Amino acid sequence: MNAQGSTATECDFIVIGAGMAGLAAAEQLSLDGRVIVLEQESSPAFHATGRSAALFADSYAERNIQCLSRISRPCFEAPPFAVDGPLLHPRGLLHIRLWDNLPLPPDDKRAIYPRLDGKDLTDLLPVLNPEAVIEAFYEEPAADIDIHALQTALIRELRTRGGQIQLSAKVEVARRIGGRWQVTAGGQTYQAPVVINAGGAWAGQIATLFGARDPGVSPLRRTAVLVEPPAGMDVTRWPMVVNLEETMFFKPESGKVMVSPADETPCPPHDAYPEELDVATAVDRLETVTTLSVRRVVTSWAGLRTFMPDRLPSIGFDSGVEGFFWLAGQGGSGIQTAPGQGILTRYIVTGNAGGLSQADRDMLIRAFSPARFDAIAA
Repeated sequence: MNAQGSTATECDFIVIGAGMAGLAAAEQLSLDGRVIVLEQESSPAFHATGRSAALFADSYAERNIQCLSRISRPCFEAPPFAVDGPLLHPRGLLHIRLWDNLPLPPDDKRAIYPRLDGKDLTDLLPVLNPEAVIEAFYEEPAADIDIHALQTALIRELRTRGGQIQLSAKVEVARRIGGRWQVTAGGQTYQAPVVINAGGAWAGQIATLFGARDPGVSPLRRTAVLVEPPAGMDVTRWPMVVNLEETMFFKPESGKVMVSPADETPCPPHDAYPEELDVATAVDRLETVTTLSVRRVVTSWAGLRTFMPDRLPSIGFDSGVEGFFWLAGQGGSGIQTAPGQGILTRYIVTGNAGGLSQADRDMLIRAFSPARFDAIAA
């Protein structure tokens, strides 16, 4: 019963969280049943999704996440649903080696890309400081992701199939009754046999509410700063730049330069905001690797990137709580791997492979299974 005494709203799947991972999973699950998405904020993609650098790079992260990226790329290049324009826009990614960075090992995926140094490097990006940057590897296929277009398309597709998104609907109560979850959120009650925990930084708290153990979900704050380029300088065609140790990156953004110190500060789940020291660090690192002198910080913001203890996502059913599914800990890969996560989630929940190969299924289920944390509790 809901707060007004009426019958609970029935569905097949409840997804908690309307970030990109939750929306992608909801869109896929809506192929097999009715989905209701519960979002505690007043709009979708309010936290990590809406504050991402949003670049698709095949080289990003370790091999299991790279596999999810490979599965996801066709969904960006030729979406299986209507979209309002291209989802990917050419950008390129320059992996720079600073004077104090170790060389890339031969088996590092970034090493397969063309190596640039000297004039070749400064021709591509004249503002690089030749005293700080000694070589680079250019990942030309890397592309900007249109988050808004993807989000809009996923929501539209979900609703076309009868799914719903309930905003300002923070989960307050969860009970398992007769093989179904009864979930109260925003003063209403919803009922489904399966709940998907796509709560981002709040995933650990949500798990506890459902009677599952939090294995150590860690929200880490990351800062971004938007600075004014020199007068008359066109930055729009610059690639994104990241150093090999991933302690800073910068890229064009709306005619200005977005830079991050790639900070990872542990903090509780909340609406993150930037600290002055992190803003100053971002500016200092930009001025170190380039010849730019920052005239003005236009704005700054922060978001929470959430990790599991081994920095791999947790995707699968909880081994101790029936019908409770983890879709959490995406770290910095959540946007570019969202379609692949949705496809994998659908397979694990419903058995529909959606074109996912047996080899990929076996590898990813093994790598991302929440059961890998059971030993921690023993």
